[in-house]
Amino acid sequence: MKVKKIRKRFFLIVLILSVSIFLQGLNQNIKVNQLIRDFKERGIEGETVTIYFDNGMEEIRMYHPVERINEYEKADTRSLFYTTKDEPFIGEKGDIFVTQESPFPNILGFHQLMSFFVGGHAALNNGNNQFIEAVGFPKDDESIFDIIKDPSDGTHDYSVGVRQSSTNYWMLPYFRGENDLSYPYYGSYYREKFVVLRVKNIDEEKLDQTMSYANEHLENRSLYNFLFIMDTKNKFYCTDFISRSYRYGLSKNISDKNYPKTLNDNGFVTTVNDLILSKDTYITAYVENTDGIRHIYYLEDEGLTSNE
Repeated sequence: MKVKKIRKRFFLIVLILSVSIFLQGLNQNIKVNQLIRDFKERGIEGETVTIYFDNGMEEIRMYHPVERINEYEKADTRSLFYTTKDEPFIGEKGDIFVTQESPFPNILGFHQLMSFFVGGHAALNNGNNQFIEAVGFPKDDESIFDIIKDPSDGTHDYSVGVRQSSTNYWMLPYFRGENDLSYPYYGSYYREKFVVLRVKNIDEEKLDQTMSYANEHLENRSLYNFLFIMDTKNKFYCTDFISRSYRYGLSKNISDKNYPKTLNDNGFVTTVNDLILSKDTYITAYVENTDGIRHIYYLEDEGLTSNE
């Protein structure tokens, strides 16, 4: 009888936790979708242009400038574009690129759960049209258990962890080939839609501190953290890397041993939705593919500065 009661209570606790997690995820997704909707509604239908890439590929784009109405948007004097609208790439130093879409669209069930609760990926623009990011796809001959046991002191030879991309893959229309397992779902693009975020009211010094932290762990070849909230020294997962980089950028005096709550208002495992919903971030661009056209909604940059 006692065992039955314990079992009953256990299942009741699991049920309550499951429902709570689901409701939290549902609430976050509703809020994120509303933020994106509001941002898109502020945009106007702009010009349609053809963009040419170095390999000869063409892409049809429609730009939707969004008026800067909030004080933190007006205070930001940076353009969204790496150079100009006539060039293929968007993103400047410190910009956070995030997608809710998981990297496993071919795995039914897991893809939906990951996209709903955790999100797909987050990466930090380094200002040179590249990204510093934590990636976690081991090679076939690499063991996740060996990676977990490694102290991540820069002496390993694993492929996962903090890496720098060779280019701005988020904007490439030739990211993947037809033989890729994700091609039937995302086509040749990295993702069909994504969000670009910035931190509110951040100055150049704090941006530099943020990038300094990111580059330090790039040089250390810090490993991917498959345990997420445990064993965090020199180990990161993608959204955690963003949170901890900005934690250092915003305040160098905070201990790196503490689990980060920067850009993560609920203080638990940092997810893509956490980054989007943080009171300290705001949307600067939303990109989506519709009917063969890449639509780019972006905070208008007339009269603002860029890398050009």
